[in-house]
Amino acid sequence: MDSKSAPQTKFLRVSRFQSIKTKIIVFALLATIAPTLVLGTLSYLQNSHLLREKISHELRNATDQSSKALDLWLKERLYDLRVFSSSYIISENLPRTMGSKQSNIETIVTLDHIRGYLESVSEKFGVYEELTLLNLEGEMVVTSAEDPAIVTIPKPWIEQVHAAPSVGSRPRFQPYVGDRSILIAEGIIASDGALLGVLVAQIDLDAVRDMLKHQCVGGIDEIYLTDINDRLLVSSTPVDLFDPSQIDPSQKDSSRADQSIQDSPPKDRLQKDPSEAPTDYVSHHDKAVIGMAMPIATVGWTLVAEMDKEDAYAGIVNLRRITMALAGGLIFFIGLCAYIFGHTLVSPLRRLSHGASHVAGGDLDVDIPVTGLSEVSYLTQVFNHMVASLRLGREEISQVHDSLLETNEVLQKLSITDSLTGLYNRKHIMDLFGQEMARATRYRHSLAIMMIDIDYFKKINDTYGHQTGDIVVRQLAESLKGSVRECDSVGRYGGEEFLIVLPNSNIHSGVAMAERIRHNTGNLQIYVEGNSISVTISIGVAGYPHDGGDMESIIRNADNALYKAKAGGRNCVVVSEAKSLQDSPAESDANEPSLKPNLKPNLKLISRP
Repeated sequence: MDSKSAPQTKFLRVSRFQSIKTKIIVFALLATIAPTLVLGTLSYLQNSHLLREKISHELRNATDQSSKALDLWLKERLYDLRVFSSSYIISENLPRTMGSKQSNIETIVTLDHIRGYLESVSEKFGVYEELTLLNLEGEMVVTSAEDPAIVTIPKPWIEQVHAAPSVGSRPRFQPYVGDRSILIAEGIIASDGALLGVLVAQIDLDAVRDMLKHQCVGGIDEIYLTDINDRLLVSSTPVDLFDPSQIDPSQKDSSRADQSIQDSPPKDRLQKDPSEAPTDYVSHHDKAVIGMAMPIATVGWTLVAEMDKEDAYAGIVNLRRITMALAGGLIFFIGLCAYIFGHTLVSPLRRLSHGASHVAGGDLDVDIPVTGLSEVSYLTQVFNHMVASLRLGREEISQVHDSLLETNEVLQKLSITDSLTGLYNRKHIMDLFGQEMARATRYRHSLAIMMIDIDYFKKINDTYGHQTGDIVVRQLAESLKGSVRECDSVGRYGGEEFLIVLPNSNIHSGVAMAERIRHNTGNLQIYVEGNSISVTISIGVAGYPHDGGDMESIIRNADNALYKAKAGGRNCVVVSEAKSLQDSPAESDANEPSLKPNLKPNLKLISRP
C-alpha cells in the first residue's frame, strides 16, 4: 500500500467510541429530557385554564349577588317612598296649600306641618338626605333640608307626570343621579285619584357604597356602578366621581349623551353578558384588572366587579416560575452533560477552527498537531497538507502580483502622459477639462483655459534640428508646470501647442496667469550644443461662462484667440472676443496687466560666450 493510501488506512481504524456519530447518539439520548418540558408546559396551560375558570366564577358570583342586593335595596327605597307619599299628612294638607281659600299664615303653618313630617321621616330612617315635595310644574313646595338645593324634575319625569292617568296604576320614576346622590320619586295622589305632585327623595350614595363593600369578598378588589352613559356612580373604593350637578336635570336626555367621565371604565371591552368570560383591561385606577359587568335592566345601570390581575394570577405566576426554574435546571444539566461528552470532540475542532481563522486572515504559518485516530485527526492531516500547498502557491502568486503592479503603474502613467514632455497627453487633458467643466456647471463656478503655442517653432527646427526642438518643448513644459497652481492641469495638446485648465478661475484670473506664464517663458534660456535659445509664446484665453456653456465652444474660442495672437505679432495674450472685457469694467482688476498685444517677435539666437 503506497503513501497516498496511508491516511485512508488510519481512517478505517477509527474506534467506534471515538467517532463523532457515537458522541451525537449519546447527546441525543440525553435530549430525551425534552418530553418532560413538554409535559410541564401542558400542565402550566391546564392550570392557567382552571385558574381562569375560578376567577370567572368568583366575578360572576360577585356581580350576581351585588345586583340582587342592589335591586332589593332599590325596591325597599321605592316602597318606603310610596308609603311616605300616601301619608295622610301629605295627601290631605297638600291640596290646602294649592287652594286660594287659605291665608298666607295658614299656608305657612300647613307647609311647616308637612316639613315636620318629612324631617321626622328623614331622621328616623337615616337613609334619606332630603325629602322634597314638588308640584306638577316641577316647583319645590316644601323640603326636609335645612339648606335646600334647587331640585328640578327631569324632563322624562315631567312627561310621566302629565301623561299619568287620573286613576289606576301609575308609572315609576327611574332613579336619577344627582350631586353624589340618587334621586327617586313617587307621585302624590289625592283621595279622589287626582295627581297632586311628586315626592322626591335624595339618597346618599354612601349607603350603596357600604353595600358594595360588603360584597367585596373572595379576591374581589372593587365593585362599582355606572349609568347608561358609562358614568361612574358609586364604587366600593374611594374615587373622584363626576359631578352630575353640572347637568340640568330638565335637559337630562339631551345632555347625558355628551357627558363622560375621565375615570369611566372601558365598557367597550367589557362583556355585559354574565355568561361571557371575564375581560382584561386597565381600570380607572390605571392598573391592570380582570373585570366582569352585569346590566341591571330595571334601572339601566351596569354593575362591574374587578379583581387585581397581578393578585388573581399570583398562583399561576408562581407555577410559571417553578416551571421555568425546573426547565432551567434541566437545561443546565443537559448543557453540563453535553460539555463533558463533547469535550473530546470540541477541542480538536476548536484547534481546526482557530487554524482556519488564521488561514482566512492570510496567516499560512499554521501547523496543527495531530492527536488520536478519529475522523477529526484525519481531517487535521488533510488541513495541514492543504495549508502547506496554499503557502507555496501564495509565494508564487505574490511574485507575479508584484510584477503586475509594477507593470500596471507604468502602463497607467504611459496612458495619461506625453512621452516627450511628461505632461498629460491630449486625451487625458481633455478628460480633465470635461470633469472640471461638469463641476463648474453643477456648482456655478467659473473656469478658464489657455491654448499656448511656441512662436516660430518651425524656424527653431529648421535652424537647430528636430532634436533641439524637442529639447525646447521639454524645457517649456517644465516652465509651464512651475508657473501654475497645484489645482491647475497642464497638457500637451499636440506638437508645440499646450492646453492649461484653470478651475475656479474667471477670465480675468486666466489672463493674469497667462501674462505670468508669458513673462516666465520670455526669461527662459535654453542651452543646446553651446547655443542659448530664448523663445516666446502666444496664448489664447477663453473661459466658462464667458465663452460658452460647453467644451467645444470654449476650445474653439480659445483657438480663435490664439490664432489672433499669432496674427497680431505673437508673444502676446489674446482673450476670446465672445464677450468683450470692456463691457464689464466692474469685474476688471486694477492690477491686471495690459492686454495690448506686443507686435514685435521675440525670437533671438544668442551664442554662448
